[in-house]
Amino acid sequence: MAGVTGGLGRGLDALLGGGKGVDENSASEASIDARQIDIDMIVANPNQPRKEFSPEALKDLSESIRAKGVLQPVLVRPVLGRKDRFELVAGERRLRASKLAGLGEIPALVKEMTDLESMAIALIENLQREDLNPIEEAKGYQELITKFGLSQEQLAGQVGKSRSALSNSMRLLTLSEPVQDAIGNGKISAGHGRALMAVADDAARDELFDRLMSSGLSVRQCEGAATYFKEHGELPEGEVVAKPKPGKSKKKEPKEIDEDLEILKSRLEEALETKVSFSGSQKKGKLTISYADEQELERLVAILELRS
Repeated sequence: MAGVTGGLGRGLDALLGGGKGVDENSASEASIDARQIDIDMIVANPNQPRKEFSPEALKDLSESIRAKGVLQPVLVRPVLGRKDRFELVAGERRLRASKLAGLGEIPALVKEMTDLESMAIALIENLQREDLNPIEEAKGYQELITKFGLSQEQLAGQVGKSRSALSNSMRLLTLSEPVQDAIGNGKISAGHGRALMAVADDAARDELFDRLMSSGLSVRQCEGAATYFKEHGELPEGEVVAKPKPGKSKKKEPKEIDEDLEILKSRLEEALETKVSFSGSQKKGKLTISYADEQELERLVAILELRS
């Protein structure tokens, strides 16, 4: 399978065979048929990567649909051997909200596609909308690789991610179920999960997780505890503070950024999966985004273009 370099939109573009996304206005009439479909004729996608749907968000969307209708069609594919059944590929929130709003029909794009295309498009659409939590995202990647025998490099090309970013995401699935549940429920971040993975001993990792849940440790505090464990074979009693190296003059401490910028910094590092730094204040300053190579730079540019 040919890889697609670039952002998620370009990966979706390739899978749709040249279209510009799951949008009626950009779909090729030759390959995609747009029509109104009876909601009861659409069956659920068994490979939907997103498992959790906010009841409040669905209610809000249903009220909007009741007032203005469905503004963007869902994407479906015909069910083999059935003229009266279509399998949902993308747009489950819109479908659920339309049912909640009492609609009998929904605008849909109908396209023939393989199982791989269907799964990949469902995954990519959710990633584009940031609808997946880190565990759902990792499980979606794993399922595509397992079901279709793809390499990480092949899959990375299809979803517009670097292979290292894909690998880092899937490594979260090596964590215990309680840790995965905490990440999936938003109680801790994927950054916390990666810090926990650095603790090789299962008992020590469980202990650090318990501390994290009870004390609300930051990602940096977890990373410090993991580093301490690597060096000493045990977790520290309290928060780890780096000591200056012997013989070195004490360097001037960098000016700390305010709490709001620190939160934004953590959010950016989580979203971009790379190191960022701020200087200045929220009113005026400089934001620096780090990258390791040309491929990483292209990935970051694609993400920023997608969000512009």
